[in-house]
Amino acid sequence: MTETRKLDLVQHIRPLHLMTLIVLYFLGVGFGRYLGQRIDLAPLLLGLFWILILSIGLNFMGDYFQTPFDWGWVRKKQGENDSQEKDRDEVLLYISVASLAVGAVLTVILGVFGSLSLSSGLVMASYFLLYCLIIIPGISLDLSGIGEFFTSIILVVLPPAIGYLLQAGEFHRFLYLGIFPLFPLHLAVILVLRLKTYPVDIRKDRKTLLVRLGWQRGVYLHNLMVLSGFLLFGVALIFGMPFRLILPVFFTLP
Repeated sequence: MTETRKLDLVQHIRPLHLMTLIVLYFLGVGFGRYLGQRIDLAPLLLGLFWILILSIGLNFMGDYFQTPFDWGWVRKKQGENDSQEKDRDEVLLYISVASLAVGAVLTVILGVFGSLSLSSGLVMASYFLLYCLIIIPGISLDLSGIGEFFTSIILVVLPPAIGYLLQAGEFHRFLYLGIFPLFPLHLAVILVLRLKTYPVDIRKDRKTLLVRLGWQRGVYLHNLMVLSGFLLFGVALIFGMPFRLILPVFFTLP
């Protein structure tokens, strides 16, 4: 029983998503370092802890409402849970509320110490609001067919922007050029992962993007997204992104 609960806890935390957030957060910090920004360790660590604790809290909240942001679960029906499942749901809610409270405290600390600029504050607020649009019942977009787009923005666009802005305070064109190509590439990855659960999604009426498109058009969109990602990196070169920063990307081409 204890091992099962540990496994459930790991599934709720979603370590793969958290690792993605960490890597891309430091990508944004790296952009700041490359552009000559002095790396301030305090906002760096506070920002990293903020994005991780907020993500954990919202993941648990999504699981409590049975509307997780990473795939379209069918909503739970009122009264269908037994007492053990209700106890589990209460634990999910408590962890979610506690994590979000810690996130709120970290936001205040960042503001008090002057680490929040208008730009960083707007991006962090966007991260929170977009996450909520995915998981809150009645608003959730997980079954709308566009949830995958929001998921890609949450996981690969906003984290590096937050990491950079907490150091630099203002946007730079290198930030746009470096992170926007990641969006179509990540969306392509999601479409590939959706193929694995495509029959189950149809059977359980999960209206994911791939189900709405059909697998044939979904594969076409996947190929288009991969091509778009590499083309955007090429555009970044045209607009002044250093070749030595972009070159490793093209090593992944077959």
